Amino acid sequence: MREIEEHKLSLRRLTYMSGVFVLFLGGTCVLAVQNRMLLDELFCTLIVDAVFFGIFAICLLRGRISGKTGYQGTDYSRLFVYMVLAWAVAIAGSYMPDFLLPVGFMAFIFCTYFTNAIALGMGLYFVTQICMLCGRGTYLIYCYCLLLVCNVFFAVYLREIQGRGRMLFATVLLLTGCANAFLPIVFYYFTFAKLDRQMMMQVGIEAVLLVGFAALFYLRLWNYNQRERAVALELLLEDDYPLLQELRKYSKVEYQHGRKVSHLAAVCGREIGADEQICAVGGLYYRIGKMTGPPEIDSAVKTVTNQCFPPAVIAILEEFEGKKRRPQTPESAIVQMVDALVTKIDLMDKDVMSSVWNESMVIYQTLNEFSNDGMYDEAELSMNQFLKVREKLVQEGIAA
Repeated sequence: MREIEEHKLSLRRLTYMSGVFVLFLGGTCVLAVQNRMLLDELFCTLIVDAVFFGIFAICLLRGRISGKTGYQGTDYSRLFVYMVLAWAVAIAGSYMPDFLLPVGFMAFIFCTYFTNAIALGMGLYFVTQICMLCGRGTYLIYCYCLLLVCNVFFAVYLREIQGRGRMLFATVLLLTGCANAFLPIVFYYFTFAKLDRQMMMQVGIEAVLLVGFAALFYLRLWNYNQRERAVALELLLEDDYPLLQELRKYSKVEYQHGRKVSHLAAVCGREIGADEQICAVGGLYYRIGKMTGPPEIDSAVKTVTNQCFPPAVIAILEEFEGKKRRPQTPESAIVQMVDALVTKIDLMDKDVMSSVWNESMVIYQTLNEFSNDGMYDEAELSMNQFLKVREKLVQEGIAA
């Protein structure tokens, strides 16, 4: 997917990210005080925190604007909640005996929100931070890192196989339990050259709890996070959404135009298997720049970015009428087609457009001209899809 231009950071995202940064520093301070770390050591550790957080923020932002992120929400409110939960697990785990840090829970929690790579990196950060601040041994670090990698793999695989059969699902859960039960015991033996019955029992209980969490809650959390994007898009289409109310107060003509483009774009998107929700939202706010003022494209993008619109919708507004950049996705191409036709036909004489034949000719001629000029060459829109959209628009009718 083509990347969008990040013109301005949303104040809402910036607030939540600042909160996450405070959590990083605060969590480190809690662990440092707990283990009586010297001030100079704490200062150096906080520098490490700041460097890691900077890398983490860049990766998260990069994933959001490129569309390659596990989480599909529109702001970072849930990120803050997950980080609070992760630090709570980390601080609670620091009080637990060696080899009993709930690394598996961290891995599954991170995998419900982040991409696989970010989840792994975040988990490794927490593991090394806890072990370093709490003075844990080398074998313990090896054990936790290996557990983290295994559990990230199991979490990703459970997502991929959901719905493929209970036997396969149960097998992966069994492997998850075995890894989380046996690896700590093995590394405990490497460290102390003996086995401890109480430790083995505690590790076994923790492994059972992790399997229960993975079986009962993990996929529900993952699917819930994925559905948040659809819910956010639905809210943007509601009449009582504040920005839409502003548009209606500004101009009923523009509001009705947006509604018509939104409906037709969604119909065309469904026809070719594109994201009809993105088409609908993109069509509804396509000309929002007329309300926000010149420069129309930049002001429109700034407005929707501040309100945490999904990146795919922001990209459509950046490609308004192909002025700054031609449509880069099928959804953007569809919205451009529909908006151009609705605008053109609305401006034509009603008597001229009273004939269905006349309207069809306008649709064919207008879209063919755009196509011949290369408007959709970069939109990953096949000729077959273009023809389907054109015929759908003829069937639906623009002036209706």
